[in-house]
Amino acid sequence: MPDIKYVVFSDMHLGAENSLLTNLKDDTPQTDTTQPGPVLKQLMKCLGELINKNESTGKPKLILNGDVAELALTTTNKACMAFQRFIELAMPESGDFLFDKNILFLPGNHDHCLWEYARDSYYNDSLKNIPPGEYIPNEFHSTKIFSPEYIPSHFFNSLIQSHPYLGDVSVRVSYPAHGVINKDRSKCIIFCHGHYIESMYWLMTTLRSQIFPERRPPDTFEEIEIENYAWVDFFWSTLGRSGSVGKDINLIYDKLQDAAQVNKMISNIAESIAKKKRNPVVRWLEKKGLKIILEHSLGRMAANERNEPDVELTPDAMSGLETLMEVPMLNQLNQELNNDIPDDLTFIFGHTHKPFCRWMHFDGYQNKVKIYNTGGWVVDTLNRQPLHGGSVILIDENLHVILLQIYKEGNYKVTLNELQHDHSRQNINHAFHERIDNQIRNNSESWVELERVIERQVNIRYKNLAEIIREQ
Repeated sequence: MPDIKYVVFSDMHLGAENSLLTNLKDDTPQTDTTQPGPVLKQLMKCLGELINKNESTGKPKLILNGDVAELALTTTNKACMAFQRFIELAMPESGDFLFDKNILFLPGNHDHCLWEYARDSYYNDSLKNIPPGEYIPNEFHSTKIFSPEYIPSHFFNSLIQSHPYLGDVSVRVSYPAHGVINKDRSKCIIFCHGHYIESMYWLMTTLRSQIFPERRPPDTFEEIEIENYAWVDFFWSTLGRSGSVGKDINLIYDKLQDAAQVNKMISNIAESIAKKKRNPVVRWLEKKGLKIILEHSLGRMAANERNEPDVELTPDAMSGLETLMEVPMLNQLNQELNNDIPDDLTFIFGHTHKPFCRWMHFDGYQNKVKIYNTGGWVVDTLNRQPLHGGSVILIDENLHVILLQIYKEGNYKVTLNELQHDHSRQNINHAFHERIDNQIRNNSESWVELERVIERQVNIRYKNLAEIIREQ
């Protein structure tokens, strides 16, 4: 039977009070990251039951596909401790590890700063090996998709290796995309967090295009990141941890989930600025103008991808995904694979917190591409979002993919989802599906308990968010 070779997590947001994988103190909005939460404990128990049925001796590779540690909307120490609780369950001191000792990490927008830390350290270390007077290459902002340089995450490695028994476990960083390909190069899987499918992450590029419309738009990951990395890092990895300002940013983020609170906040900001004008006519005009500007900034942030409840991908994200796949991804794949892109290609991303799988056509690819979204583990809205939920991706040695959907809000039944291959390959794919399905059925008590725990924890976070918004 096919073994599990890769396990993919994304959008865990460890440390955030609205993450189901962060432990809460007495069901309040206060976190207790000294202990693992009930969802994380039960989830790792269930995954362990699947992985321990592998017939091979090797452990599956863990791929952390972005927004793993919440470094935008909580304090660093809470994110650090929550990550350690995850690692302790994944690699317990008993030695019964669930995963291989080499972990792959692809930063997202909420932990983008970890990419900056990693690439800066790697670049600075390389400078020591260049003799004075010789050419010094410029710093880099992205890695190869296939066979990238080994760039260690000193941040995660420090947290992991602080456990004496985990001294030989290491985390490598790739950004923004990483690929695995089979031996005959007929099939490959690309992993990417996916924040660049939303136009708000291209803000600097958009501003540049408005000021200098004759300039060529970026068409590689390197160029996109060079133009926008400072903005992404500032707003999603730094601002929320900036002391008392950061606490207010967190509150603003929470209030963005409630349309009434957004309108009230916009009116308060506009009124506060405009009332400094003595002339009542000027004051009225300025307030009116400020409200228009704020509605197009804060208002649009409130209507971002995760806050659109009725579609898996909004038109903005759909257009962004097409651009991502047809321009920088296609260019880099053609360059690295000598214009010989495999016929069978899968793209796995997260970011939107809405798990799904579907076939999609993109210009430049011979066949349709299999698209999988891993969803997310955050409850950041006041009301049920039926498309929001958390999943784990399982991949076997033949690069067959299963979306193990753990839950969607309002639907707490664990399900298996996949995109079928052509008729000649269905039997192989069916074997992997059958194996996972049978093991879940054989350990149904564990999975039913996971469903029960998640439902309870989701409802607690609805209540907590309402209290936060109401009290501040």
